[in-house]
Formats: sequence, structure tokens, C-alpha cells
Amino acid sequence: MIVKLPMLRFTVQGVINMGRITFDIPNPTGQWTTRKMTFQILSFIILVSITGLMAGLYFVPQFLEQPSHIVLEREGKFEIRQYESILLSSVKIIGDQYSALRNGFKPLAGYIGAKEREGIKISMTAPVIQSSGNVENEWVVSFSMPSKYNKVSLPEPKNDQVYTEEMMQTTAAVLRFSGNANQQLLDKKTALLLKWVETSGYKISSKPKYLFYNPPATPGFLKRNEVMLVVNSEKTDD
Repeated sequence: MIVKLPMLRFTVQGVINMGRITFDIPNPTGQWTTRKMTFQILSFIILVSITGLMAGLYFVPQFLEQPSHIVLEREGKFEIRQYESILLSSVKIIGDQYSALRNGFKPLAGYIGAKEREGIKISMTAPVIQSSGNVENEWVVSFSMPSKYNKVSLPEPKNDQVYTEEMMQTTAAVLRFSGNANQQLLDKKTALLLKWVETSGYKISSKPKYLFYNPPATPGFLKRNEVMLVVNSEKTDD
């Protein structure tokens, strides 16, 4: 793009050249001479914008209500937590783990957004919880409901896929990790948690649950993921 002004005309090469702008100026003979200048401030603005976007995605969970719990024990990234009872809105989806998480999110988002029912919207919470179901390739995807609701006051879903359940007060072993949660990474972290629980003297009483805190667009290194195993509240002597 060329912009002509009295005694000055600009040729903007764009962001792909890190803000470089080519401009022509007249020399004493009346001919146009080309000069190039790196427009560093444009690069700085782009960098700040990207950084701000990533920071926003990273801090989103900090502004959402999360299930109430206390940490009873901590060893590195491993924790034993005591959770209060959690009211969940859930769906069951058949498919691989990744597609089930994606397909389960949509009806739950429609439910809390009051798109398929009357009444007010329900605030989004974190994390999204996923666990395997009772049949092959079945996954349960859940949103925890804000603590102000109980089974009576929670709006009734109109979508037959969505149902309400309650996770009672629970002691759980949890491993926190970052990264894009593909099957390989989830299997690896689940194995690490299983080993730690066994060596720590706790007895496992549930299938693994997977907790995802950040929006999908969040870069993997900024994501907060967790794998959880419900355990007995007291260590065994074995």
C-alpha cells in the first residue's frame, strides 16, 4: 500500500516484517529515494497484546468459583485433599476421551446459559470434570454447580442429556500438571498418581477423574490440569 503526502509517501510492508515501514523521500535532484525504518513500537504492541491474551487465558480460573477443599497433605505436585460435597450437572457421552470432552461441554454450556430452559443463567465454574462411565467408551463430563445451589434450588434442565448428581464429601489424591491433555499425557500422569498413592499408604476407591481448568485456546504450558483418585481418609498399615 502506498500513501502519498506532500514531500513524503509511505509503503507499508506489514506486520510480517516485524513492523518495517518503507518510505520514499525526495532528494535534491527531485528524484525519490527509498528509506527503510523498523517500526519497533508496532512490534512491541503486538508482543504486549499476545502476552495479555495468554495471561488472560491463564488467570481465567482464578475468577471462577471452584469446589471447596482443604489440603491435608502435600508432596511436590501431589496432594491429599478433603472436598466438601459437590453438586454436579453431568452428561454421558460415547466416544474417545477427547471428543467426549468436547461433545459433553456443549449441552452443559447450553444448560448453564439458559439456552434450553427458562430462568436465569448459572455462573460458569472451574474445573470441567471428566471420568469414565460404566460401559465401554462411555465418558461422564460434569460442571460443578455454584455453592449457592442445592438439588431443590438448581434449575431443572430441559435437555434429557443433562442430569444432576452429587459427589459427597470426599478425600482425594490429586496430581497437578500442565500441557495439552492428550491420551498419552493423561495415562502417564495417572500412572504416576497411582504409584504415589500406593507408596503413601492410601487405598484407592474410585476410577480416575480428570480436571481441566482453562479454556481450550490456552497454550499447553499455561494450562492447569489435574488427575484425581478418591481414596480412604486414613492411611493403611500395609
